[in-house]
Amino acid sequence: MHESTDAVIIGNPNSGRAGDEGYLEGFAEILRSGGLSVEVLNTERPNHATELASAAGDRLVVAAGGDGTLNEVINGLSRGATLGVLPLGTANVLARELGLPLDAEEACRRLLKREPSRVDLGVATDGRGTERRFACMAGIGFDAKVVDAVTPRQKRYLRSLAFALTGFRVLFGSSFPPVRISQGEKVYVARFAIVANGHYYGGDFRVSGPGLLTSGELETILVERVSLLIRPDVFASIMARRPLNRAMKSFTATEVWAQSPGAQVPVQLDGELWGSLPMSFRIEPAALKVIR
Repeated sequence: MHESTDAVIIGNPNSGRAGDEGYLEGFAEILRSGGLSVEVLNTERPNHATELASAAGDRLVVAAGGDGTLNEVINGLSRGATLGVLPLGTANVLARELGLPLDAEEACRRLLKREPSRVDLGVATDGRGTERRFACMAGIGFDAKVVDAVTPRQKRYLRSLAFALTGFRVLFGSSFPPVRISQGEKVYVARFAIVANGHYYGGDFRVSGPGLLTSGELETILVERVSLLIRPDVFASIMARRPLNRAMKSFTATEVWAQSPGAQVPVQLDGELWGSLPMSFRIEPAALKVIR
């Protein structure tokens, strides 16, 4: 990347202090000290980050926010653009996946090393043929209901604890219809499934082993009964940050399909609610150029 390459910082006003323009300007100054011409843009509405990233062209596009902001940005990036990550969210799953510092100033300084590499992206396609990329994971059923139930106020004040507390409420207060997940001619049935492009989940919890982000495959973890998540041995394993795929059935594939006829089963992508089944998921190898 040439020293005179322009960069744009796209910040989410609802993620940490990213909406404070002066705060983001501090990061811009760090990048300017490395020879970059930097523009700072704050998002004003849902999916605005996608529009801003699309208009940025083949520049360095720095997403300043949480995984939801990152998801919006990657859905607007051109093939020639390079993604930079400033982790200002609750879980910062992609930042962890890339091995970036979780301190935003340190992460910003890492961008000046300008060592881009290519990683895979997942692509979800709904029943109408609408596509959306995801960096880390798609969640089918249980966790999508949790994402839908957590309010911005809870996330702001309780941080990651908001998801845990809401998760228990959803677990004991909801029904979970069976989901049929197909890979080729094989059909699996689960009440909750995670289609993972990386091994981190919800922060530093793990659903699989490392290496998925550049494997050219997705790994699908199947939870046959949601109540299994609080079975003592499974719960202890989760809290010890051991991969969930060791306790549950899982398989790798380049494409999977999920449906639940007669039921409304929601889907979340990178921690943001996005539609409901039926839906397919496929891998897009080396689709994202990112500084890590």
